[in-house]
Amino acid sequence: MSPSARVPIESISPQALRDYMAARPEGSYVLVDVRQPGEYRQEHIPGARLAPVGELAGLLPTLDPTQDHVFYCRSGGRSIAAAVMAAESGLFPESPTGGGRILNLAGGMSAWEGQAVADSPRIQVFAGVRTMEELLRRALDMEKAAHLLYTRVRDAGPKPAVCALMDRLIGVELAHARVVYHHLAQRWDADASADATRGPLPPFDELFAALEGRVLEGGMAVADLDPWVRDAASGDCLDIAELALEVEMNAYDLYRTLADEARRGSGLGGQAERAFLDLATQEKTHARMIIDQIATFSADGEAR
Repeated sequence: MSPSARVPIESISPQALRDYMAARPEGSYVLVDVRQPGEYRQEHIPGARLAPVGELAGLLPTLDPTQDHVFYCRSGGRSIAAAVMAAESGLFPESPTGGGRILNLAGGMSAWEGQAVADSPRIQVFAGVRTMEELLRRALDMEKAAHLLYTRVRDAGPKPAVCALMDRLIGVELAHARVVYHHLAQRWDADASADATRGPLPPFDELFAALEGRVLEGGMAVADLDPWVRDAASGDCLDIAELALEVEMNAYDLYRTLADEARRGSGLGGQAERAFLDLATQEKTHARMIIDQIATFSADGEAR
């Protein structure tokens, strides 16, 4: 499998999964519960195999690529990260006709049990964007949105374990924004050499401070998450960590998609593909950090 290839990840609703399980013979698919052991002991989908997301990398070689694998967690954040890990492992063939499929249970156990799962509105975050400079500016604004979100959660005064996680995420988002700015500065300098009237790019601190940061990479508007932020102080660690993981995985998926489009001939060239693959790699690193933090949480959401 080429380094930039991706096995498709399919989303499946709870009802579609019930229909799927009823129609498939046993042994043709595997349900993979990527939550913590305590969560699994409390409740799980019958027949599911426990593979905590923090341990999944070591368990991937034990998966049978001829079988479909359905990943699930509590609300979907950990399971999409697990599905991406499986998709990029090189274990599953790129063509679903050559092996099993990779599926993610939308909404996780919360949706399976009939609980309401927030459906944050999605928007076309890159609609109308045509140049590399515009893409990088939009990406920088979305990094600002994630930085603002994590800062607001941190300031909401949740539990110490969440504060520690948010402090780390605030730091990595700022560092990641500087990476985006570096790519933007390279493009700016290249364009300036062809346009003598073009002024200098504002310094990073000045430009970042001026950004509104209203929309996250996955299309979620920060304002739409206000109820979640207000509840952060009373919410448990897993709830908060899972949303952060969803934010980072949405960002990863967005940058990978942009890299794929650049490779297919969007007119932005190889520099765009390399830039977006670089950004995707860093988002995946952020997700790994959250996964490692989740492994320190017990079933009730408290840090061990």
